[in-house]
Amino acid sequence: QFAGNGEAPEPGDKLTLLFKNNLGQWEAVWEIDNNGTLKNDEFVQIILPIDGDKYFHNDFQFRFQNFGRLSGPYDTWNLDYVYVNQGRTLLDLSYPDRTITSLLTSLFQPYWSIPFKHFFANPTLITQPTFNAYNLRIGNDQPLNHFSSAKILAYKANTRIDSVELPLDNAQPDGSLLGLQRGTFSLVNLPPANAFDQNADSVSIQMKIRLTTKDNLLITNSGDYDPSIFSPIDFRHNDTIKNTFLLSDFYAYDDGIAEYGAKITGVGTQLAYQFDMVSNLPDTIVAMDLYFPKFGDDSNQNVQLHIMSALTGNESDYLHRQNLTIQRSNQNKFLRVPIPIGVPVLNKFYVGWKLNSSAVIAIGLDRNTNSGDKMFVNVAGQWEQNISLVGSLMIRPVFGTPPNPVTAVADVSSSIPYPNPTQRSFYLSHKASQIKLYDLSGNDVAFEFNDQFNQKEIIITHPTSGLYLVRYFDKVWHHEKIMVRP
Repeated sequence: QFAGNGEAPEPGDKLTLLFKNNLGQWEAVWEIDNNGTLKNDEFVQIILPIDGDKYFHNDFQFRFQNFGRLSGPYDTWNLDYVYVNQGRTLLDLSYPDRTITSLLTSLFQPYWSIPFKHFFANPTLITQPTFNAYNLRIGNDQPLNHFSSAKILAYKANTRIDSVELPLDNAQPDGSLLGLQRGTFSLVNLPPANAFDQNADSVSIQMKIRLTTKDNLLITNSGDYDPSIFSPIDFRHNDTIKNTFLLSDFYAYDDGIAEYGAKITGVGTQLAYQFDMVSNLPDTIVAMDLYFPKFGDDSNQNVQLHIMSALTGNESDYLHRQNLTIQRSNQNKFLRVPIPIGVPVLNKFYVGWKLNSSAVIAIGLDRNTNSGDKMFVNVAGQWEQNISLVGSLMIRPVFGTPPNPVTAVADVSSSIPYPNPTQRSFYLSHKASQIKLYDLSGNDVAFEFNDQFNQKEIIITHPTSGLYLVRYFDKVWHHEKIMVRP
């Protein structure tokens, strides 16, 4: 397969097959290059004879060799289903094999993971996952049924507190596939929300799907497996997939594995990645998880991380900014970046960064999921929605309780200030004095106040949406955050 989910080989890049002869020398017997006719979403079958006495010796080997750029994960060829056997012909391109060819789509579309408490604010979020299958047998109409199950693991403070295994689908009639036909199939039954322990702080849902087909069923048993041809191959090895979905403390569009990387270019260029909260309750971002692969320039670089409430182009869009030194890692290892003061958000928000240099800074890109319509880039003061990049960025906002939490409970006895978020005014204790209101740049914000019986009303003179800091004295100095909504 040419390119697939990776980067396309350039003209002149080659994939070559070599055989080792009886003198221990490697000989090229086949090659392919980017000739402009190959498609990145199709596997092409190639069949080659191993003939000639020089290849029939006890130390025979074959190898595939890729000629391409070495400075990153470039020039991708995908290789699968290498099958060597005797008694074949150049037309022998049919196999008694029905196989799953994709991961499951998510239980929580469009997210692979959502915060635990957000899910329980809206437990109807579970969606019906699908998977793709392929029938490699020519001239065969194959019924495709499947079994599925879920293993649910509950954790509290990183300790497992519960484990439940649930059978779900049991040989559901999903229809059939003709020879060399592909199809998409759905899980019928799903794990119920009451299977998730609400005493936990995170839950792992491990889904398993297995096809039930004629793979390895003998001809005498109405199958199409001829052991005299295919033994000892077991075609059932690719009939099972497992996926894990999370209820934790973060949102993730990605599945945790990067096939590639994505970047923005140009000093001052900004990235914004949209997240729509699945509950209508406010919460606080306390960290960001990011995966920066070792991709191109590995020198130390800095960006300005930001969290935004909107993309109107106004300064008030920015809820938070902080400088971040990029740390690159291998094996899909995320870097957790704390947000020291915590940033309250509601309904919809954006995370991203601004480039401080012309360096290539790539973020991991998961090509098995697609949230491309949630990506926005600002090059010259205007935000533009992505229309070309397919995949999901490996950026995950993490929720929790900051050192000085901001709540949204409108109760003067339990939450000061309140209401929070607000549109114009909020209340402090009637004992509050020496009150100062700032924006995130440290500038004074004008306000008026009204003394009432047991509280003090603060009225922002010219409110604009964004995050503010209020400082006041009441027995001790207090510093609190206020979110102003449009």
